Amino acid sequence: MERRLNTGPGRTQGRGRQRNQQVPYPTPPGTQRGPRVQGNNDGAHQLGGMSTLQTLRIELSPARRPYVEPIERHDLGRMDVLCPSCDALHWDGERLAASSRVHPKFGTCCDSGKVSLPLLPDPPAVLRQLFTDQTRDAKQFREHIWQYNSAFAFVSLGVSVDERINRHDHANPAPYVFRIHGELCHRTGSLLPGPGRAPRYAQTYIYDPRTALDERHRRNTNLSLPLLETIQTVLQQCNPYVAIYQHAHEVLCRYPADADVSVRLIADAKQDRRRYNLPSADDVAILLPGEGGGDFRDIILHRRGGPLHRITESHPAYAPLHYTLLFPLGTAGWHPELYLLDSESHDASLRKLSQTRYYAWQLHPRRTEFSTILHSARLLQQYIVDMWAVSEQYRLRWYQNNQSTIRASLYSGLEDALQDGHGDVDLNELGTLTVLPSSYTGGARYMQQLFQDGMAIARYFKTVDLFLTMTANP
Repeated sequence: MERRLNTGPGRTQGRGRQRNQQVPYPTPPGTQRGPRVQGNNDGAHQLGGMSTLQTLRIELSPARRPYVEPIERHDLGRMDVLCPSCDALHWDGERLAASSRVHPKFGTCCDSGKVSLPLLPDPPAVLRQLFTDQTRDAKQFREHIWQYNSAFAFVSLGVSVDERINRHDHANPAPYVFRIHGELCHRTGSLLPGPGRAPRYAQTYIYDPRTALDERHRRNTNLSLPLLETIQTVLQQCNPYVAIYQHAHEVLCRYPADADVSVRLIADAKQDRRRYNLPSADDVAILLPGEGGGDFRDIILHRRGGPLHRITESHPAYAPLHYTLLFPLGTAGWHPELYLLDSESHDASLRKLSQTRYYAWQLHPRRTEFSTILHSARLLQQYIVDMWAVSEQYRLRWYQNNQSTIRASLYSGLEDALQDGHGDVDLNELGTLTVLPSSYTGGARYMQQLFQDGMAIARYFKTVDLFLTMTANP
């Protein structure tokens, strides 16, 4: 194999070799001869758009080429490592750095034993088969589980869903993505529909089963009528909120139609906060006009009319009232009276179980638990986004109501606002600004802190060619 190089007029290459003189080197057996590189007078050696360096690299034998580590498939292994505290399944790479393979410890599931919650109760056998079987009805149930859940929900989901991300070509389908814009909430209305309106959500549970079934199928004609009837029968037998709403309707009917009477669903303060207690009709309290407004966390039920009432995310019934298929037994959800286990802090506020830790526990699989949440296909996406959104909203509300606690006065809010460069700043509203600390992920001060950390790294290494920021948008 030969190569011909142009070293320019009057120059030599190697040991006194003249321009255009051939420089031979051995060719490995079975190797085809590569192309010649014909030089020109301007010193720019090109072949097919490639530089001389690129061409020489192609011509080099494998033994003379620089060694490049081959790309290997990354294998996490099997997800079979048990957390010794909560029995959650993990990959070995998820264990804490301070632990060993013999005695592993994990922080994402239970924070090394600080979180201890009861397992979800087993769902009725019929529902479990729909979540796991490969029959035609089971597959149809999982494919349209979002519609089935909405058909049997007691409360509505108030959110703006962005469907643009799911506009795919039918020839190249892509996985479904649940993405929202703005605020998310659960809302409840009156127990009886307005004149000329069809019943929806909790209103359907007030009617007889046949009328309720026909109305659910009328709103969801693509769903299986026998399957709707099966789910309706199961929920009437095992979901305690069916009896609660029917009892609330009976109580309201005792008063005149024009009476301003409301029923409140309150959490029983005598219940064990560390257990999943199933509610009963005794948990419904009746508040007559003029007897007080009750707690803002209560769920208010009116007989007819009135605006939609927003359910606070701190009510134990926030999740089970909407996700009836995930919690068919009415299992209570997160509430502020849950605490960490064996916490060393003497401050009660620091011992409280946060929403993020609570939902992290729920989203870890366990061999001793059948999780309807993790088997819910598309509904799992909605549940995760829902719980993440309410967790963020709860944190933001806490920051808003505890500005003195986070020492917001230390932040120069007035100076920050004036330095933003916005010409439409109303100086009269600067006193009502809510300051987010740097500990709030995604906030302005959090991002500014990350930027300063990056600049500190650049100052340490002096010369920086590229500064890459890794991010991910679901």
